[in-house]
Parts: sequence; structure tokens; C-alpha cells
Amino acid sequence: MSEKPRVLIVDDEVDMCWALENILMLEGYKTHTATSGKEGLELIQQLHLNISLLFLDVKLPDIDGLKFADFVRQHYPKIKIIIITGYYYRDSDPVQQGLANNLFDGFIGKPFNISEIRSTIETIAPSQ
Repeated sequence: MSEKPRVLIVDDEVDMCWALENILMLEGYKTHTATSGKEGLELIQQLHLNISLLFLDVKLPDIDGLKFADFVRQHYPKIKIIIITGYYYRDSDPVQQGLANNLFDGFIGKPFNISEIRSTIETIAPSQ
């Protein structure tokens, strides 16, 4: 059995980080959390070889999540990015454009349920 990928969660809501972290840990993932774009970028730079999956909020206090995703995509292309937000809907133009341009690999709207997290991970990283 292959080892589950490490996951980075970047969301300025501490409760959201906690919820995602607990869901993912129950599924066997090792997680890291950051509550700002700056902290998230620092963790990616330190751990990028070990991070396979990124859950990223679109609205962060210090950086736009879509710009963050673009930076990660350009510098760490092997990291799979899942946007998680209550700000946009799946059919919103920025989300559709981001998916079409491979800016990110998946989208989950807030509020979400555990099955959405599981199915999105299975779609994005089925072998993991």
C-alpha cells in the first residue's frame, strides 16, 4: 500500500483548517495548515517535495488565492491544487477559467461535506 500524500491546507479560518485537517487525518493523510498566504508559501518552500495536495481558500487576508494558486502551479507543478471557497460558486467565471486553464485541479464550495472531500481527492489523486 502506498503512503498517502501530505496535504497542505491554507485557509484564514482556523475552524476550517481544523475541520479539513481532522477529515483528512481520518482518511490517513499527514496534514500541515497555514492561516495566511505568507505562511502557506513558507511551508510550501520548506516542504514542497513532500506536499502532494493543496487545499486553498480563495480569499486570504494577505494574498488572492488565485494568485497563490498561479504561483504554486508555476513553481511547484506537481502539487495538486483544490480550491475551497464560499466566495465563488462552481459555475463562476473565475472558477471555470481556472479549471479550463489548469490553474487548479478541483473545486469545493463551502459549506461542504466529508463525501465531497473524499470524492474530490479520489478524482484528483486516485492512485494516492
